[in-house]
Amino acid sequence: MQKFGIGIIWAFVMTLSSVMNAQTPCQNGMAGEYPCLNMDLLSHMTNAEIGGCDNTNDIWGWVSPLTGKEYALVGCSNGTAFVDISNPVQPIYLGLLPTHDTPSLWRDLETLGNYVFVVSESSNHGLQVMNLLQLDNVVNPPVNFSEDAHYPGFGNCHTLNIDPTSQLLCAMGTNTFNGGPHILDISNPLNPVFVGGYGEAGYTHDGFITTYSGPDQNHQGEVIIALCNGYNGFFVVNATDPNDVVLLDNFLYPETGYTHQGWFTKDKRYFLINDELDEMNIGNNTRTHFFDLNDLDNMVYMGFHETNNTSIDHNLYADDQFVYESNYRSGVRVFDAVRASDAALNEVAFFDLVSANDNPQFSGTWSNYPYLPSGVNLATSMYDGFFITRPTFLQWSNNNHSVCQGGGFSAYLEVNTNLLFPLTLTWELPAGFIANGTNQITQMGDYYFHFEASTGMTPGEYALTLNMTAQNGQVYTKILRVIVQTDAAPVAISLISPVQNANLEGNPIVFEWSNSAGSNYYVWTMSTDANFLQNVQTQNTTNTTLSLNAMETGQHFWKVEAVNDCGTSQIEVGQFDLLSTGVDVITAQSFQLYPNPAQSTIYSSVGLKNFQILDVTGRVVSVYNSVAVKEINLSSLSDGMYWLRSNGVVKSFEVRH
Repeated sequence: MQKFGIGIIWAFVMTLSSVMNAQTPCQNGMAGEYPCLNMDLLSHMTNAEIGGCDNTNDIWGWVSPLTGKEYALVGCSNGTAFVDISNPVQPIYLGLLPTHDTPSLWRDLETLGNYVFVVSESSNHGLQVMNLLQLDNVVNPPVNFSEDAHYPGFGNCHTLNIDPTSQLLCAMGTNTFNGGPHILDISNPLNPVFVGGYGEAGYTHDGFITTYSGPDQNHQGEVIIALCNGYNGFFVVNATDPNDVVLLDNFLYPETGYTHQGWFTKDKRYFLINDELDEMNIGNNTRTHFFDLNDLDNMVYMGFHETNNTSIDHNLYADDQFVYESNYRSGVRVFDAVRASDAALNEVAFFDLVSANDNPQFSGTWSNYPYLPSGVNLATSMYDGFFITRPTFLQWSNNNHSVCQGGGFSAYLEVNTNLLFPLTLTWELPAGFIANGTNQITQMGDYYFHFEASTGMTPGEYALTLNMTAQNGQVYTKILRVIVQTDAAPVAISLISPVQNANLEGNPIVFEWSNSAGSNYYVWTMSTDANFLQNVQTQNTTNTTLSLNAMETGQHFWKVEAVNDCGTSQIEVGQFDLLSTGVDVITAQSFQLYPNPAQSTIYSSVGLKNFQILDVTGRVVSVYNSVAVKEINLSSLSDGMYWLRSNGVVKSFEVRH
C-alpha cells in the first residue's frame, strides 16, 4: 500500500474539514438550483473557466503518487483541461493540453500510472500521451501543456479503454479494423506499440478490456474485451493474442436502439449496458440492460431496468456495488446494483445537472468519474462545464482519522438510503488494529464503531475495510483511512506577542505563537491570575494567531498548548497589562458581581440602573432601563465571557449554564 508523509496526509485532512463546511448540501431535494438526492454540490466550473471550450465530453481522475493531490482531467472540444481538486470546494484550473488536430465535439481519455492517453474524432488526431506528474509543479496557472508522445497509427477514434494488468489499450471507433478494436501495448507509455486488432464484428462504439478474473473458470487470466457495437448489439471476444482475436459470443437484445457503452459489476459476472437511441427512436424511458456472463461463451440476456425518466442514457461506471450513470438531461444517477442477479437497480442518489427537464436530447451530463479516494464524483455537463459532487448515501462521517500507537478513536457510518437490509458486517483490519461495534445493519441511520491501535504499529497510513454482506451474498464495501502516529506529543511552542510584561492600550489584542510540528490544533487560555482560576477564557484554533476585543483592564496571564492525539506540548505562560479596553474606562464607583462564573443569575453588590451587557466582541447584547437592580437574569445568554457596563464602569463576568 502506498504511504504518504504524515504532513501531506494532515494537509489533506484539514482540506477535507474545510470542504465539509463550505459545500452546498442537498436539502429537501435541492442543492442550490439543482435537483438532487443524497449528493451534495461541492463546486462547479464553467466551460469558460476551463479553457473556453465549446463543450465538455469525457472526464477522468488522477491522484499524484508524490503529493496525494487529486486532479480532474476534463475532455473539452479544444483539448484536455486539468484541474487541481485537492480542495474540491475551490478547484484550480491548471491549464490545457491542446488538441493534436482540429477541435471536436468528441474526446475520450483514460490513465495508466502517471500518464494520460487522449483520443478524438478529429480526423488526424491519433493518440496523445502526457506525463501527469508535471501537474504537481504548476506555479502560475493556467499554462499550455504539450504532449510527451504521439501515436499516429490511426486518425480519428471515438473511445478508448485500458487494462492496467496487461497494460493493453483498446482504441475503438477508429478508421482502422472497420472501426473495431485497435490494440496497443502501452507498457512503455511514451512508446505505444501496435499489437493487433479485430474488425470482424464491425464498428465498436465503446468497450471494456480486462485481464479476466470472473466466474468463468475456462477463461481465467485471459484478456477479454466486452464490445458495445451500436446497431449490431453486444459482443465478447478473447484478445489474449491480439493478432488472433476470437469471438466468444454476441447478442442483439430486443428493441435495440444503439448499444452504446457498458461496465462489468464488481465480481465480473454481470455486464450492464446503456442504449443511446431507444429513448429517442423507440420512445422507451431510460433503460439499463443486463447480461449474465457467468459463461463467456454462452451469454444470457437478463432484461433491463427502466426508470421513470425520459432522458437519454450515455455512460455508466460500476464502483463496488453501485452504478453511476451519466444520463444526459437527468444528470448523474446512482443505483444500488446488489440485486443484479434479478436485473434490478435501486436508485440511491442523483444530481441533476440540467434542472429544466429530462427530455431525450443530446445535452447535459456526458460522463462522470466515481473512483477518487476522497469519494467525490466528477461529472461533465456538455455546455455548462463540470461539477464536483459528494455522494452521501453511504459514507463515513469523517474518513480521515489519526491515532497514536496504543491509542484509539471512534467513527460512525452514515446509512442514508434503503439498501438490501439486513447487512452482516465483517472487518478486514491491518495487523495491530481492533474494531468494536455492531455486527449488523438493519435500517437507515448512524452506526458507531471504536478502534484501537497496538503500541507496536509502524507509523503511516492504513486502510480499514468494512464488508457488509446482504442476504443474497453480495457485499458492500467501505474503507476507513487512518494515520498511525508515533506516541510523541507536539514540540513546545514559543509565545511571540504580546511580549512578556507588556503594557498595552486599546483593543484588539493580537496573540501570536510559534508553529508546533506534529500538532493537530492549539488550545489558547487567558486568565486574570497566574494559576488560571479566575475569569478564564479558552479557545481552540488551528491558527497560530488569535485576535480578541473588549477585554477588561488590568493584569492578564495567557498560555497556548499544542495538541495532537498523543498528548500536549510543554506550556509557557505569558503576562501583560491592559491599560484601556476600548469599550469604556472605569471612572466611577466600583461594584462587585457574584458568583463569577454564574449560571442563570448573577448579583451586584450595589443597585444598578441603565446598564448594558456586551459580548467579547464589544457588541451590546442586552440593555436594561430600571432602578436599583441587584439580581440579573442570565438565562438568555450563551456560555462565555461578557462585560457589564453601567455609568462608565465596566465589569467582566462569565456564564456557565
